[in-house]
Amino acid sequence: MDDQVFQQLLRRAHAGDKEATGTLLVAAFDPVRAALARNMDEVLVRGGVEPEDVMQEAYAAAWPRLGEMEFDGFSAFLAWLRTIAENKLIDVRRGLLAEKRDVRRNVARSAGAGQSYSDLVDRVAAISSTPSRRVARQEAVAITLVQMAQLPDDYRRVIQWRVIQGLSVQEVARLLNRSEDAVHMLCYRALKKLGELMGEPSAYLPDA
Repeated sequence: MDDQVFQQLLRRAHAGDKEATGTLLVAAFDPVRAALARNMDEVLVRGGVEPEDVMQEAYAAAWPRLGEMEFDGFSAFLAWLRTIAENKLIDVRRGLLAEKRDVRRNVARSAGAGQSYSDLVDRVAAISSTPSRRVARQEAVAITLVQMAQLPDDYRRVIQWRVIQGLSVQEVARLLNRSEDAVHMLCYRALKKLGELMGEPSAYLPDA
């Protein structure tokens, strides 16, 4: 991203423009994800961790802070966000080694990294999957993660555990200390809110 464009978007983000904040985070998705992917070791892979899992946590941490940050340019912004993401990755790895993350499970993702998030895009926005739209779909995953950063913690957690990781309703109910009926309702409301934030698929995918 050109530094002039970046500074214009950053000024809008400082003024509370959520669209500008989202645009900056989406633009950072590919390089930050690539940095995380290079740091994925056997502990993380065996623990079922995907770069997108960590990106979700990084975006949630960065979203409320971005409106107050100053950067010399886009590269400095990338370095800041990458540091946040890499620290989140360290936290996840430590948790796995300490066997404290009982919510993590090995989920089979036969179609490759990020497939569960791609499935979430389908579920929320009803976007069809075709080879010609592979690049746009990756952008849609980035947008989905950015929008998830704006959700309340309970909404993000229920989507992560129930939809992404595939935990049972009973397991999610235990983790959230809620009834199973409450988890069903929470998941419905979380997906509905995420869909509202994402808007129409045509806003970010061609021919949607």
